[in-house]
Parts: sequence; C-alpha cells; structure tokens
Amino acid sequence: MVSTTRRANFALFLVVVVWGATFVSVQKAIEEIPVHSFHVLRFGIASAILLPMLLLRGRQKKKYSTEDKKILWKAGLLTGISLWLGYTFQTTGLLYTTPAHSGFLTGLSVIVVPLLAFLFLKNRLESKVLLGVFLAAMGLACMAFGGEAQSVDPPAQLDVARGDMITFGCTIAFAFQIIFKARWASRVSALAMTTIEIGTVFLLSLIAALTLENIPDISQLSSKVWSAVALTGILATALAFLVQSWAQKSTTAVSTAVIFAMEPVTAAAFSWWLIGEKLSLLAIAGGALIIIGMLVAELGIPGLTKSAHDPSKEQL
Repeated sequence: MVSTTRRANFALFLVVVVWGATFVSVQKAIEEIPVHSFHVLRFGIASAILLPMLLLRGRQKKKYSTEDKKILWKAGLLTGISLWLGYTFQTTGLLYTTPAHSGFLTGLSVIVVPLLAFLFLKNRLESKVLLGVFLAAMGLACMAFGGEAQSVDPPAQLDVARGDMITFGCTIAFAFQIIFKARWASRVSALAMTTIEIGTVFLLSLIAALTLENIPDISQLSSKVWSAVALTGILATALAFLVQSWAQKSTTAVSTAVIFAMEPVTAAAFSWWLIGEKLSLLAIAGGALIIIGMLVAELGIPGLTKSAHDPSKEQL
C-alpha cells in the first residue's frame, strides 16, 4: 500500500511537469500582452473555476468558526501575495532571459526553503532530505554555470544577465509560498485556501495592470496568447495549486522544495523540444543531479540515520 506521503509527493511531481511545460508558451504570450494583463487573464480564469467549486462545496459543509476563518484568510492572503510576487518576477524575467535559465533560477528555492523551514517552522531535517537538497543544489549550480543556453528562437529583448537578476526575485517569493502552505495547509480546506490565494493574485494583478500598463484589446489577442492563458489558467494554476494545497497536508516544506527543484529539468526538456534550446553537457549533468537529489530525499540511502518528523507538528 502506497503511503499518503508518497502519493502527495507524486502529485507534486506531476504539478512540476505541468509547470515545466508552461515556460515556453508564457514567454511567447508576453511578447504580445503585458505581464500583469496576462496574469489577470490567467488567474481570472483560475478564480472562475475555483470559486463556484468552493461555493457549491460550502453549501454541503458546516460553517467555519471565527478562528478557522482567521487562519484561512491569513493563509490565503500570505500565499497569494507571495505567489503574485513570484510570478511577477518570473514572468517579467522571461522578457529578457531564456525559459531554461528561468527554470533554473526558479528551482533555487530548494536551497532557500530548508533555511526558512528551520527558522520559522522549527523543522528537524532528516539526513536523506539534507543530502537530497545538497545534490539538487549542486545540480542547479551545474545547470546555471554550465554555459550559455542556445536557442533558435530567443526572446526579442534578450539580456540574460538582466533577466536572471529579475528572475531571482521569484526564488525568494516562491520559497515563502511553500513555507506558508506548510504552516497552515493541514489546518484549513485545500479548496478554500487555494481559492483565496488565487483570487488574491488576480486582484493584485488587476490593480497592477490598471496602474502600470496599457490594457490590450482582448479581441485582438492571437491564438498563442489564449493557448497560454488556457494552459496556465486551468492546468498550471487552478488544478496545480489545488493539488499543492492538498499535498502539503501530508508532506513537508523541504520535501516539496526538493520535488519542485525538478522544475528546471522539465522546463529545459520542454524548451529543447519546443524551441530547440540546447544545453551543455555540464548543464545536462546538473539536471541528472537534481533528479538523483529528489530520489534520495524521497527514498533515502541505506545506512543514513532517519530522524522522526511529523509535518503536522510544524510550528511558526
């Protein structure tokens, strides 16, 4: 019988595959539509899917207590703000850097999350997880410094150094999003928390778009934009973050970060397949190290000392 934790971790891996598939389509879409306007469409569609589900489910469930509501809104708003910052940095960076580079930098949260988990969640880390984080970090270093990625279809405003610096901001933001979910996911409804989280991103994106951008005529948007909106809004947002909220009830923040370190590998694979972005042998070796690190963190190595850890006992 497969344990609940294993099922949760496998679900998170499937989420990472979906996210990896979005980098190329998002990069093509933002050549035509401003970043925040794209997020309005993406998170608006996701909110339109999640909100009716929540309302329907709410009629079948007993009402939340006042304390539960406070926790729910705190969790939803904090994860939503973190997610909005993360996607703002990530999508803006894609204007200047390549999908594979963006994926590498996003994956650096695997290094940040253990530190935040120790500081804020008082986690006791298992030896296998620490080793997995170390291997994944080494893999990310190999991918980042393994030579310039070559693409037959680079972004129009290619400036890799600038794009990488902007994208690094999403590393910190996404790390906090994982930590916030680890703190509260086991105490609230996954659907309710995700709906508030995604709704927060939608509202912040709408405010940013109205304040900072010239709103495009949506009737004039091409099929590549609507394809990207559909892919990211339905699969990579509504479904993916609902699965994350559910899965983090049964697994730890650090295990989640190690699995999410696979995102640069899947992003690079789809980038190679879809736009011919090529990586050096060192970068490919780095991808292999990330995969090994994820497996070690999940399965361990015989002889390593295990420390008992119950994610439901994490405290802030």
